Amino acid sequence: MAKEIKMNPNQQQVNINPDDLVDVVCSECGCQTFSQVFLFKKLSAVLSPNGKESMIPLQVFKCTDCGHINDEFIPNKDGKKVL
Repeated sequence: MAKEIKMNPNQQQVNINPDDLVDVVCSECGCQTFSQVFLFKKLSAVLSPNGKESMIPLQVFKCTDCGHINDEFIPNKDGKKVL
């Protein structure tokens, strides 16, 4: 069953067949379900717009079975994983 997805009113409509999509699975255990979790980064007072140290949350997803976070879910910093 194809689903019509409208991304932007000025864009063409795209029909996407779910059978054509690649499943994302945990690279450790193969589970297909993930839950949202957060990594926290500290922002130094020198770089902070208000001059105070602060914590910045980064949303990632972990496997619901084993807790692993796939590399593809981890944000990059200059081409290197932050975790």
